[in-house]
Amino acid sequence: NMGMDPLELESKTGIPVVVLDYGNLTGSRRPALYHSLRTMGRVLERTERAEEVIAFLEEAMADLEARTAEVPNSGEVSCYVGGIAYRGPHGLQSTEPSYPPLELVNALHVAADVGTEGQEHADVAKEQIVAWDPEALFVDASTLQSDPQASALWQLRNDPAYSGLSALREGRVYGLLPYNWYTKNFGSVLADAYYVGTVLYPERFADIDPAAMADSIYTFLVGEPVFEELSAAFDGCVFRRLDI
Repeated sequence: NMGMDPLELESKTGIPVVVLDYGNLTGSRRPALYHSLRTMGRVLERTERAEEVIAFLEEAMADLEARTAEVPNSGEVSCYVGGIAYRGPHGLQSTEPSYPPLELVNALHVAADVGTEGQEHADVAKEQIVAWDPEALFVDASTLQSDPQASALWQLRNDPAYSGLSALREGRVYGLLPYNWYTKNFGSVLADAYYVGTVLYPERFADIDPAAMADSIYTFLVGEPVFEELSAAFDGCVFRRLDI
């Protein structure tokens, strides 16, 4: 655990301390997220807003599920997501077996079975990525904050081990918004999921403009359409095909 002990903090400041678990949108951790939202609603006297946020999340996830639940096996595109931040930026080998933007659209993530159940982060061998040879590669744009020769994009462009990957040969490498560093931005999780949907299932997401969808999500959650600002912070490489 990081930070000061909450009981010690409360005793030293004389200010009530509320402990929250930010949970997740997928799996068994979703109730923890909703419990935290409702707790904040009670503390801040915004219980109605807390329920609105929960309903918004539920509606978006139901829409993503409805669009992708019946995808036939023959139509699935294998994919891998790398460069995921974990207490700092990382290269291509950094992934999440249970990556919510992929799980929310029922994507065929080649690293889904890596590690133990519920494991949020994993470093996979370079040779394993080559062996998987995913048809599409997603890159967390936080990797750009690595040392230049440690970023996933530099590795894809310069490491000969990756040169034979199908996704590189076919130009199927795509940038995603970071959603986690030390904590999670659930608006970005949903925005990423919609973008992934447009890549993997273009016919089922034909009505979705990923940037506009991201801004509608952010407008509801934080009050402003901030996608362009976030995109600019990562050299405009999010929600587009990347040149490798």
